[in-house]
Amino acid sequence: MSIYKNAIDSIVLGIEDYNSADPRRLISATRNLVSGILLLIKHKLVTLSPAGSDEVLIKQRVLPESDGKGGVVWKGEGHKTVDVQQIQERCRSLGITVDWKRVDKIVRHRNEIEHYYPSLTQAALRTLIADSFIIIRDFLRVQLGEDPLTELGTPTWTTLTSVADVYDKEKQDCERNVESIDWTYQQVQDALNEWQCPQCGSGLIDVVNPGANKWAARFQCRVCGREFDFETAAAKAIESFFADQNYRSIKDGGEEATILCPNCGHETYDLEEDCCLICEESVERKCQRCGGTIPASEIDGSGYCGWCNHMMSKND
Repeated sequence: MSIYKNAIDSIVLGIEDYNSADPRRLISATRNLVSGILLLIKHKLVTLSPAGSDEVLIKQRVLPESDGKGGVVWKGEGHKTVDVQQIQERCRSLGITVDWKRVDKIVRHRNEIEHYYPSLTQAALRTLIADSFIIIRDFLRVQLGEDPLTELGTPTWTTLTSVADVYDKEKQDCERNVESIDWTYQQVQDALNEWQCPQCGSGLIDVVNPGANKWAARFQCRVCGREFDFETAAAKAIESFFADQNYRSIKDGGEEATILCPNCGHETYDLEEDCCLICEESVERKCQRCGGTIPASEIDGSGYCGWCNHMMSKND
């Protein structure tokens, strides 16, 4: 069975699981939809792999071999295929356009659904399905030159489009209400618009008192009804919003975008803005003892770098 057929089958099965009356199949729906999308992208990599290379572009292990003419060819080895990060790296290197922000979002959503959401509902799944719809539609049409309706069949495509339409209308209402408030920093608004409910996984987090002062803003999930105040919602939303960026930056030896705020204790201190996105307090970035710039990992509100703090503690 080809990777492409596996991809289409997984997406179709995911929608069948979603439409089932058995709530236990909702977890299966998330797995199948995300798996189907990743398989679609792998299929594209397979089509670009040179003949005789053992599908080199989707293999984790790649080895050089002699081509018998004094040159070198690269071939895939073993059965292990690329993970999500490797898929992204190879697609970007090859100029394959994918909405990676949405892909990261649905993969994260799938992981959270499997581990954290005890009472999953169809309504809670609409966030993932709406994002999946856009990725599937664009990838089939643009990258593979296929018609989504023909490839997936009427029942699957109708469900995908109808769920996405309903979700988009609800989401637009929520975003309008979020945008009615002055959050001081655009990053806060962007984070709140992307935040998903920690109770049910829905992306439909609404402001129940539009136009209010941000400290008086109250939030409610339109799916499960859970409520949040501004500080709680903003702290969770900002941490989630910057999570992937911070992870990649640290992995590559760079500096995070946000760190723990010494003043309010949330992971919301924006190093580019040089202040906390919630409490709006700034900390001293220049060491008062040696005059050097305090590294992000050593910011604690004391006004001293880690070395100077260490030396002063020895002198006490």
